[in-house]
Amino acid sequence: MLAVAVLALAGFAVYAAVREWRLTTATEIAAPTTVGAERPALTADEERYAHDLWSIHQQVRTVVPRLSFAGLAYKMGDIGKGDIPARIAPVGAMLAAARTSMQSLVPPASLREPHREYLEAIDTYQQAFTEMGGIVRDGNEAHLIRAQALSERASGALLKVSEVLWPGEHKPN
Repeated sequence: MLAVAVLALAGFAVYAAVREWRLTTATEIAAPTTVGAERPALTADEERYAHDLWSIHQQVRTVVPRLSFAGLAYKMGDIGKGDIPARIAPVGAMLAAARTSMQSLVPPASLREPHREYLEAIDTYQQAFTEMGGIVRDGNEAHLIRAQALSERASGALLKVSEVLWPGEHKPN
């Protein structure tokens, strides 16, 4: 009887020690090891530029998904390839207007690189737009895949720039 009690007590002690070790390890893993430095506030010139770019950005980020939606609608059989130009025409017009507006903006020295990246993203979206139209010309669905890849690359660039200028902006999944 005494042996059973000793074994039970020993088992309980081992269980408690293992449980305590796991809890401590999980807490240490979950605890942040470093605290990120806060970003410095934008200067007045940077803030002005970010404000001016915002109106362009709003148009770009709301109109560009039409490229993907047109491709999806075509692949699902909801529209024919002859319907694609009408679906994507507003995107081409908006991209041309966005590029013109971007060229009129003068970024402060600290934002020249994000400005250049944003222009490149607009150009990449324009390439995606042109590529999407290729399916109408020759019927090759590979245009849709290339257009999607270009659109994803441009979207990534815009997310990078928006993180610099508007860090709290909602990012799509």
